[in-house]
Amino acid sequence: MVALQGGVHRLPLPRRVLDEYVTSAPSPQNAVDLFAGEWSSQLPAPLQHVQAGPLPLFDDARVTWAIECFGGVAGSRVLELGPLEGGHTYQLHAAGADIVAVEAQGRAYLKCLIAKELLGMPRARFLLGDFTPYLRDTDERFDICFASGVLYHMRNP
Repeated sequence: MVALQGGVHRLPLPRRVLDEYVTSAPSPQNAVDLFAGEWSSQLPAPLQHVQAGPLPLFDDARVTWAIECFGGVAGSRVLELGPLEGGHTYQLHAAGADIVAVEAQGRAYLKCLIAKELLGMPRARFLLGDFTPYLRDTDERFDICFASGVLYHMRNP
């Protein structure tokens, strides 16, 4: 079956991200809107005007408390398990940590990359995959392992 759109013959194909184009000027909102309605996190200043999700995960009191318990994280290598959308990563980064964050859910991983780009987190590296084999196979060493909200996703916590 051939569809006629704007005088161009096109075969019907499944919708793909690359088939959609943004027609407005570049903005942080455009990047966030790639996952419109899917964000859990409210973005921090200076992006508080960007509409994302409702939860203050980029300003989470539990992370502030953990950083205080650690005696600070400046200069520490932190392994973060399950960063979701990068909110806790952002707080650890703002406190001076170098972070490797492992996220298994593909769409959450892409949201982490959007957050990294919009908020400028050069000392954060996001990896896509299951952290269990990563932990088993890596030779990397870390000062701190930070995991918030991941145990209930595991088959055998």
